[in-house]
Amino acid sequence: MSDEDFIYVCRPKLPEADEIAGYLRMIDARRLYTNRGPLVNRLEERLALEMDAPRHGVHTASSGTSAIEVAILAHAGLATPERPLALLPSFTFAATGLAVERCGYRAHFVDIDPETWAVDPAALARHPRLAEAGLIVAVAPYGILPDMAGFEALQRDTGVPVVIDAAAAFEQVVTRPAPLSETVPITLSFHATKTFSTGEGGAVIWGDRTGQDRVTQVSNFGFFLSRECKVAGTNAKMSEYHAAIGLAMLDAFDTRKRDYAAVTRTYEEAARGLDLGGRLHLPGRVSSAYALFEAETAEGFLTAEAHLLERHVETRRWYEAGQHAQPHFSTAPADPLPVTESLGRRLLGLPMGHDLSTADVTHIVDCLAEAAALTRPAAMMQG
Repeated sequence: MSDEDFIYVCRPKLPEADEIAGYLRMIDARRLYTNRGPLVNRLEERLALEMDAPRHGVHTASSGTSAIEVAILAHAGLATPERPLALLPSFTFAATGLAVERCGYRAHFVDIDPETWAVDPAALARHPRLAEAGLIVAVAPYGILPDMAGFEALQRDTGVPVVIDAAAAFEQVVTRPAPLSETVPITLSFHATKTFSTGEGGAVIWGDRTGQDRVTQVSNFGFFLSRECKVAGTNAKMSEYHAAIGLAMLDAFDTRKRDYAAVTRTYEEAARGLDLGGRLHLPGRVSSAYALFEAETAEGFLTAEAHLLERHVETRRWYEAGQHAQPHFSTAPADPLPVTESLGRRLLGLPMGHDLSTADVTHIVDCLAEAAALTRPAAMMQG
C-alpha cells in the first residue's frame, strides 16, 4: 500500500526552504546561532503582538517539555521534603509528569471534570493531600484552556504555585478574552504537530516580569547577568534556526488558520445527519491540531479504531489510557480516576491537517458511520 492510499493522523508541514531562506541568511551574516539571538528576540516580539501581551510576557524555550520544567523551577522551585508532591491530572501526555519529576516532585494523579476534561480548581482546594503539595500542574487538554481565574484564586488562597501545561493551546491563548495572567504561568509547545510550530520549541507565557527574569535564568544554566550558576537550571534556550522556522510560519499563519477552518467545516458537513456512534470534538472546542471522536461505548471505540485502520485511516490514542497507566508512572499515587479511565477507553484521535482533502474527510466520517452500523446490531442482540 502506498502513502497515497493511506490517510495519516498527522502529517505536519512546516515552512519550505524558500520561505525560511531569508532568515537563514540573517543567521549566516551575523554568525549568532543560539544564546537568545536576534531572531529569537524577534519571534518573541511578534508572538507578544499576536497575543496582545507585553513584550516581557513571552519567553521561548527549546521544547514544550522544557517550557514546563523552566516554568516550574522559576515559579515553584525544586521540590522540598515538606512538600514533595505535585497534583496533576492523569489525562494528559507523558511530558507533563516527566517534567514534574525532573523538578524533583512526585506526581499524584487526580481526576478531571467530565465536561471540561480539565481538573476542577475547587476540587483541588479540598484535596486531602494539598498540604503535601509544593506544586499544582493544570492541563489544557487538547488545547482547551482550563478555568484560569479559578486557578489564580486557588494559588492565591492556598499558597501552592500553579503552572498551566497548555501545550496545544496557541490559538486559544491568542484569542482569549482575558488578559495575560500576572500570577500563573502558561506553557506552550511549538512541536511540529502543533498548529503553530518552530519544528521543536515552546514558550512560557506569563505577565510577571520578575518571574520571566527567573525563567531566563533557569533556561540558561542558572546564569543571570553573570556566568555564575545561582539557581537550579538547565539549557532550555531556543536556537536561531528554530526561531527562523517560527518567523516564517507566522508570515503565513493567517492562511494556515483559514485552511484549518475550512477542514473543520468539511468535517462538520460530512458528519451532518449521520449516526457515528458517538460525537466529534473539532477545532473551536479543541486545538486545530486535533479532530477527536468520542465513542459512546468502549466497544464502539474499538470497532471504530479497527475499522478505520482496515479502511487505511490512521488514528491515535493521543493520551493513551492516562499517565497513571504508563509503566513508568504505575507506582505513583493517584485518586480514583473514573472519568479519566472512561475517556481513555472512548476517545480516539482522527486525522487532522490544514491540507486534509474533502475526499479524505468524507472517507473518515463514512468509516465512522460504517463502524457504528457494525456495533449497533451487536448491541441490539445483547439487549
